[in-house]
Amino acid sequence: MATKKKYQFKGLDELFGDSVSNIVEGIQTNNNEVKELTVMMQIDKLTSNPFQPRKIFDDEQISELAESIKLHGVIQPIIINNQNQIVAGERRCKAAKLAGLTEVPVVVLDLSSQQMEEFAIIENIQRVDLLDIEEAVAYKKLAKNLNLKQEEIASRVGKSRSHVANIMRLLNLPQNVQDGLMSKKLTMGQAKPLLSILNNPELLNQIYNRIIIEDLTAREVESLIKFTNLDRPQKDAKITKNSSVVATENRIMRKLGTKVTIENQKLSIRYSDNSDLNRILELLGLTEEEL
Repeated sequence: MATKKKYQFKGLDELFGDSVSNIVEGIQTNNNEVKELTVMMQIDKLTSNPFQPRKIFDDEQISELAESIKLHGVIQPIIINNQNQIVAGERRCKAAKLAGLTEVPVVVLDLSSQQMEEFAIIENIQRVDLLDIEEAVAYKKLAKNLNLKQEEIASRVGKSRSHVANIMRLLNLPQNVQDGLMSKKLTMGQAKPLLSILNNPELLNQIYNRIIIEDLTAREVESLIKFTNLDRPQKDAKITKNSSVVATENRIMRKLGTKVTIENQKLSIRYSDNSDLNRILELLGLTEEEL
């Protein structure tokens, strides 16, 4: 096996421009600098990235990729660190094993733990087949672990800030609904209307179950929520609200993607952690300096 050649650097930006995404682009396009640093390594020496955000790998897609690898080999090298942990390309590695390869091309990067995590998250975000909920979890990790605001995340991953904000709203849904998204039991279009009834967990769960059983379309879910809210009686007379207040709550909840209550001339907005609070503040057009 050839001696491992590797990048030595303080930060990812120093080699490939503005962000880690440039490294991913370099791997994808097989530019000359990447080709010069590509070596072959025994596949059984590679281990998974502990920061891998992708939890579910599609067996059918892995099989299809394995068939392609049998014909053409592994075209894009797998990125690893000094400990032979896969930073990017775990799907290719799994497919190469299935194809019967004993060696694969790799590029060795001298990465810190933080750089490994950023690299793995961004490389996965740029995949077209990443689930919406997986993307949301990845953004949350970038926000929490790297202390990035939504605007900074958007810049690094090449998305709009509104896209990042809308995707992250999915994390306000109950865990069973998030699990449903992760297992592809429902789509983002079906789940998005549920954000408007976060203040009614019982109703939300009932409608979620109907989505699964009846395979409701996104438009059917929206209509069901709209008419159920209008007709639903209040169980406790002391908390009865007029329709205009409820409508206002729902409008704000759709905008912010979190539970909102208006009661006794007070507006309450729920948030789960500091990252979620920053997300809400950005949606309201506020910054830390303005607080």
